[in-house]
Amino acid sequence: MPGTPIVCVCDYWQRRHYYNCSPPSPDAHTTKANCAFYKKRQLRRLRLKVNAINGNYYLREFVQQRVLAFRLQRHHGVQLIWLDFEPPERDTIDHKWAQILAHTIREHIEVQNLMSWLSTLGGGFSALGEQFERCAKTAGKISLQQLKIGLRLGDPCLQARCKLYYSISLIQRGHLRAAKHLICDQQQFARVHREKDQRLVRMCQGIWMRLTYEYKLRRQRVEQPQLGLESQSIPSQILV
Repeated sequence: MPGTPIVCVCDYWQRRHYYNCSPPSPDAHTTKANCAFYKKRQLRRLRLKVNAINGNYYLREFVQQRVLAFRLQRHHGVQLIWLDFEPPERDTIDHKWAQILAHTIREHIEVQNLMSWLSTLGGGFSALGEQFERCAKTAGKISLQQLKIGLRLGDPCLQARCKLYYSISLIQRGHLRAAKHLICDQQQFARVHREKDQRLVRMCQGIWMRLTYEYKLRRQRVEQPQLGLESQSIPSQILV
């Protein structure tokens, strides 16, 4: 019995790819036969000229199923199966899949374009939101629309950035506690995906600094009336 069958695939560019059809359960007899085969270095070859479409089915039959390869070996002594691929007479195109793929690509391009426009528009309203609360609310609505797009695209990093944009709107409107929880959640996500999106980590750090600054201003506004009352009470005591 010769060694295990070998399948050689010769593609359009004359490159050769070898596959070993190992038996399901090799025994001692097969091992001895392999050693004797490699000492003799003699091959009986079966050459098949097929197109790449049919050749793919042949290859899967020989390598994965292995029944046909061992039957050729057992009954005809074939040790090397040579599949010589030729271009098919007509190229087959999966038109239905091509239409689905083209629609998906167009949709992705349009969504990315819409995302860019919303980012520009949201940045403008966010800048005006420093002075006008109405603009801050509009910037928050734009961030929520961006979040819907991020959910449609299935990009978790993009979704996290949209939530951070919305936290800026919350800070501008004075909802510091809600912004704090939102930023903390995204910061935990950014730490896990630090290698994937380093920019997200920096965004969390920057917005957190903005939040701490707003908390500092709020404390100062709370403390200033108390200082004013104390300064008014001191002269009255002196006059008395």
